[in-house]
Amino acid sequence: MAKSDKTQHLRVAQQNAIELLLAGKTDQEVAVAVGVSRQTVTLWRNKDEVFRAALDARRREIWGAHVERLRQLVTRALQILEDDLGQDEDRRLRQSAAVHVLKCVGLYGANLEPKEPSLWSPFHSWSDARLEKALKHFWAERGDRSELGSNAD
Repeated sequence: MAKSDKTQHLRVAQQNAIELLLAGKTDQEVAVAVGVSRQTVTLWRNKDEVFRAALDARRREIWGAHVERLRQLVTRALQILEDDLGQDEDRRLRQSAAVHVLKCVGLYGANLEPKEPSLWSPFHSWSDARLEKALKHFWAERGDRSELGSNAD
């Protein structure tokens, strides 16, 4: 059953109740406005499948419209952040803009170190001297020392 079919099965009082509930009114406020008891509004919300389906459909419509409005604001918001990052007068404003950008991409406060040392390099615990010695040995075995330059010895 399509949303418009469900809405057609609702009485005018129920259609008005949906709009009032979506506006944040309480069951009591809705009841007074549409001329029914609070218990009736509560029953509509909790037990009437057609009413609940219509209410949920309107919530999704409104949510979708809000999401679209937010999407339209993204370009402007990014431009403002970019402008704030580029200005020279207020260091705190620049830092705040930078923090907002990092939060948006999920990097603010994130631990960026790999969870396991093996993910960075199998040689992460080797000293520079040990690594250099191993590289010299590798190139010597290959007979190609040009990779280490003239200081390979």
